[in-house]
Amino acid sequence: MLLHPIKPGCLRFMNSFFIMFKLFIIAMLAVLSFIAVTSQPERPGKDFVWGINGHPLTQADYSDNWDKQIEAIKDLKLNSYRFDVLLNVDGEAKDDDGFTGILKKLKENHITPLPAVMQKGFKGVGFDDIYPKAYEQGKAFAAKYGEYITVLEVGNEGDNKIIKSANVDGIRAEHYDNEKARRLVTATKGFIDGLKAVQPQIKVTLSFSWIHFYYLQMLADNNVNYDIIGYHWYSNMGDITNVRKPFGNVLQLVSKRYNKPIWITEFNYFKGTTKVDFSRQNEFISKNLQHIIAQGIISGFFIYELYDQPALKRRYPTEANYGLLHKDSSGRYEKKTAYLGFRQLVARYRSVSF
Repeated sequence: MLLHPIKPGCLRFMNSFFIMFKLFIIAMLAVLSFIAVTSQPERPGKDFVWGINGHPLTQADYSDNWDKQIEAIKDLKLNSYRFDVLLNVDGEAKDDDGFTGILKKLKENHITPLPAVMQKGFKGVGFDDIYPKAYEQGKAFAAKYGEYITVLEVGNEGDNKIIKSANVDGIRAEHYDNEKARRLVTATKGFIDGLKAVQPQIKVTLSFSWIHFYYLQMLADNNVNYDIIGYHWYSNMGDITNVRKPFGNVLQLVSKRYNKPIWITEFNYFKGTTKVDFSRQNEFISKNLQHIIAQGIISGFFIYELYDQPALKRRYPTEANYGLLHKDSSGRYEKKTAYLGFRQLVARYRSVSF
């Protein structure tokens, strides 16, 4: 069979065709790779802390159902429980038996406690005596409970305790009561220093909310030896990644300015489901959680909170419906839409963390 030679023009055409086809294949592979990556949740890492808030030692609706609380935490695939602890003037838990009991129960179930300890005993104390008193409190706390604790919070939203008014944004010194600020920061610093003198490995988180940045500056200016910034954010504060000018993405701002790990230790729709339905709460949490994780900045995330608190309705009606679980007419706790949505997202993120 006679083979006809291919003309040079045809060769050039075929070479160009194959080059274009090769480039097309490479481009398609790149697109498919991009789709595959972006369709997966951001990988927050195996050490990322997933948690929730509750009040097993201080609130009626949490007082007699510890096993149920732990059951829900495990069902949600969370690994930390943040709760408030009232201290006495010596730095030990006011409900010592209860605190020790919940610490042991959490340890048995491989859940890390994040106690937020509330100091006491400084009313009427002279300024020069605050630090040494707080230091001794920290030492006593660490000596008694340190074996159970790897991380704790000192106080809760110290910024809101010293800010002059809800009408200021908290970005400048004059927005705070200077005397209250000096006393609170000194008591916080003393407790942490005493704690770390006994148990230096314990990490400490301090919490603040919205754009109260000058509170963080006060901590820095006074060399407060804490390890983690606990950010509190609710829907009424806007989008944490796009706050009003000139702040923009405040997660980036805080991370760069203060160079500490950031955990979001409270997060929810403002007033919970007091005035919105279950689906609206779930939509806010789910949408924003995914967007926040995608920033690659935070290393811990805690929902506020586990249970609704009907016992608060009369005195604090707007505080009663933050939970992921609500009580039905028979008094039994049932899952809200946000419970199911949060559980699904945590499962997705944790499945790609290893």
